[in-house]
Amino acid sequence: MKQLHKYVLFNFLNILLFSVIFLVLLFFLSDFFGHLSSFLENSVGVYVVAEYYFYYMPFILYYLFPLIFALSSLITLGFMSMRNEIIVMRASGINIFRISYPIIVLSVFFSILMFLSNEFIVNKSLDKAYFIKTFEFSKSNIANIWVKKGNLFINAKHFNADKNTASDITVFKVVNDEIKNVIYAARMRITKNSVVLNDVNIKSMKNLPQTKKVKNMVMNIKINKDDLVKSPQKNDYDTKQVLSMIKKAKDKYFYLALFMSKVFYPLSTIVLTLLSFVFVLKITPRKSDFIKNVFFGGIAFIVYIGLFELLVSMGKMSMIQPVLTIAVFMLLWLSISVYNLLKLGI
Repeated sequence: MKQLHKYVLFNFLNILLFSVIFLVLLFFLSDFFGHLSSFLENSVGVYVVAEYYFYYMPFILYYLFPLIFALSSLITLGFMSMRNEIIVMRASGINIFRISYPIIVLSVFFSILMFLSNEFIVNKSLDKAYFIKTFEFSKSNIANIWVKKGNLFINAKHFNADKNTASDITVFKVVNDEIKNVIYAARMRITKNSVVLNDVNIKSMKNLPQTKKVKNMVMNIKINKDDLVKSPQKNDYDTKQVLSMIKKAKDKYFYLALFMSKVFYPLSTIVLTLLSFVFVLKITPRKSDFIKNVFFGGIAFIVYIGLFELLVSMGKMSMIQPVLTIAVFMLLWLSISVYNLLKLGI
């Protein structure tokens, strides 16, 4: 059995590595040619382009990985089925789960790894990539930026990344989902460990229309360049923050949907892997049969991911109850997979 598992694992890892390289390169080439005119017009260096794609890669891998893993599983076991290896093993009393044991274990491992990478790597690297794309690719100042630090929401109409200065500043101090103070400033200068505001007007929402004027105001908050440009693809909250917001925020559905996405999307690797076994067991030695099942399997994986993202988006907009809907959605796909595997005799 160990030899069988080594054989399956070796073939699977080869196809998984090839699939990751192929799909990531395909995406990067598409994105590269989409930005090629900006690179040429603004004389963007090779190092800057490489840095952008280096930081963008974790985000791409995170969202493509369930699809890549399931397709690799389907292709690996599909080849074995086309060569009658799966049929011989099943005839010897070895079921599909024992045959694919290394793949199942890896799917669990990578699900955990996806969750951890989303917590600690994906968002930070995406901010760096988006800053490079926004500033370096266009070689211009950044307009209308938003920064969240603790309970402060800072808006700057114009930001000069070279000088670390901004103008036309508005700062909202929020406590328990209510705006307590609004601070207006003509200019803002970012230092290593603080922010300096010039020509400041402070308004308390309790004492309107009274205004307190200050020439200079130092705020002891640390702002990095990456904080100044937030990618629209990014989820700003880690799991601990999301759970905290579920308890106290008024818009609970938004944070519930975020939580469900954080937890259940990595588990999609396991769900789609089980679904791939259904298509594997339908493959016969005919080459056309292999191509057909890989094609329809890929379509099923894409439909799953598309519907999952649709449900998460609907949950964020309070159109559905996210916990119940997404949980039922996952159970439905699991049930379909298990039912078909039992029907095919596992």
